[in-house]
Amino acid sequence: MLQEIKFGTDGWRAVIGDGFTFQNLKNAVQATCDVLRKTSKSRLIIIGYDCRFFSNRFAEVAAQVALGNGFKVEIASEPIGSPVLSIAVKEKKAALGFMITASHNPSQFNGFKLKGPQGGSVDVNFTKTIEDRIGINEVKLGKGGLFKKADCENRYFKFLRKVVNVNAVKKIKSPVVFDAMHSPGGILLEKFIGKQDRIKIINKNPDPLFGGINPEPIEQNLHSLIETVKETKAAAGFAVDGDCDRIGVVDDKGRYLPPHTVMPLILLHLLENRKLKGKVIQTVSMGYLPQRIAKEFKAPYEEVAVGFKNIAAKMHHEKVAFGGEESGGYGVGIWFPERDGILCALLILELMSLKKRPLSVLVDELYQRFGASHFKRVDFPLDRKIDLPEWVQLITTNIGQDLAGKPIRNINSMDGVKITLEDDSWVLMRPSGTEPLVRTYSESPSSQTVNELLAEADRLIHIKPPPPPKSGKKSGKKKEKKKPR
Repeated sequence: MLQEIKFGTDGWRAVIGDGFTFQNLKNAVQATCDVLRKTSKSRLIIIGYDCRFFSNRFAEVAAQVALGNGFKVEIASEPIGSPVLSIAVKEKKAALGFMITASHNPSQFNGFKLKGPQGGSVDVNFTKTIEDRIGINEVKLGKGGLFKKADCENRYFKFLRKVVNVNAVKKIKSPVVFDAMHSPGGILLEKFIGKQDRIKIINKNPDPLFGGINPEPIEQNLHSLIETVKETKAAAGFAVDGDCDRIGVVDDKGRYLPPHTVMPLILLHLLENRKLKGKVIQTVSMGYLPQRIAKEFKAPYEEVAVGFKNIAAKMHHEKVAFGGEESGGYGVGIWFPERDGILCALLILELMSLKKRPLSVLVDELYQRFGASHFKRVDFPLDRKIDLPEWVQLITTNIGQDLAGKPIRNINSMDGVKITLEDDSWVLMRPSGTEPLVRTYSESPSSQTVNELLAEADRLIHIKPPPPPKSGKKSGKKKEKKKPR
């Protein structure tokens, strides 16, 4: 029996040996090739893979299926990040890129991402067509070893040298810590800028178990980075996820900077110092600082549903200066429509070199200029299955005119329910698509307001729907028993 294969916000992922098997991958690649034959003139597929267990073998199996379907195949000679593959696909005008990775997921997972010829993730219509074709045609296999080894890294380094002031980055004299989280990121960074004493790379060696920590660059996973920054008195600390397209940032005081600070920090540098022009796009789970910055620089601004694919879709057709999401993925659309953790780390270092001030000072100056930001996320478990439209309706009808004692300015139901107050404070309640819980996000100039809004979200989430109306009329007569059919 065929196992169901579904592409989520960015690719198909499953547990290795359970859902993510050689046979299931073959089925997914066969369906992808079926679609490509009808939609692309190019017959080149480039394949990359990360440091996960058996990623290189899964990549070779995907290559055999592509060869069996008449495509030319180039495969990375060693583990790379997703942005590295995207650059290669775009520059070589390939039909598609296959990336074997489960990104930030735990070590028992692996996955299959698709990178389009424009240099970023494919759209949802393309993956839906693939899903519909899985299992229709028998898997065709070519002979192993008939694929070329792709030189993806040098193309990526050439791109970085084109868009980043590398000399400015190298002028930073204070130590900098980079947590590779056992991804290819540490080796890539070292190859790009060369071995330097002031840049300390931790968790550099590939490890399929990721040191027992999920390779997601969020605060609870970055204790070693934070401690190393403090011990070495570093100017900043950076971390990337399992395939290097997300970033986590720690300042010189050892403070983890949430995405709601990192995105506006990079955005301000791009618009003010690099003089980039174009739209600013962020997901609905992001905050108010990017909108304020966009307004000051007269840049168009738009908010989209959660998932970088929604930002990338805009980047394909519009001039987008910068886009970002709450999970730490940011991309410079006018350079290429892909998020990139290493690029963003270099841009922050470029900013620090230009301003000649510590990262913590640059953050404080950001807050002084555009307003303070306190952010927090809490996940609340659900004790029942919900119908999303009905759930949104239930929440919105029970909100009232104010929340946490403050007037409500706007209610947005684009992706869950986002309530914005008159002072720009906000809270977003968004049911998970994979787990029985509601993810809640809140940002405010006041940390107290953040906690109050999250408490209000807890109350709203757990409001019970009204009981269904009772059928039948009340009377003294006994109900007749229905005869069995």
